[in-house]
Amino acid sequence: MSRLQAPLRYQILWSTDDLILRAYLDLLIKDGQGNWHPTTFRVDSASDMTTLPAYHAKMMGLPLPQLPSPITHEQTGLEVRSGYMRCRVVGMDPTEYAFPCFFLGDPDTSPDPNIPPARLPHYLLGFPG
Repeated sequence: MSRLQAPLRYQILWSTDDLILRAYLDLLIKDGQGNWHPTTFRVDSASDMTTLPAYHAKMMGLPLPQLPSPITHEQTGLEVRSGYMRCRVVGMDPTEYAFPCFFLGDPDTSPDPNIPPARLPHYLLGFPG
């Protein structure tokens, strides 16, 4: 069994002097052709779902559902394509994991750079991952 230790990143919130801790994990994502793509995800154990921008998923050649779900992602307001992501954790044994993922936004349209960062889709590794 593999074990991975990764440092937490931190930031001091200047307005309140609060400490913000974040964890990031490097993954290799498997595309539809069996190729691996290195990607860094922010880990959020309080999130119920893993998210990935649909435009970036299409650029990597990941298998995507053709039609969006009838729901929208509440935080960003983007359409959701519900699917699965296959990956390996960098620095661990070559075990391959598959877990549910929300592909956010239109896969044929790049994210608007003028949108505030909070409204953009993120590489977020949620609890199921």
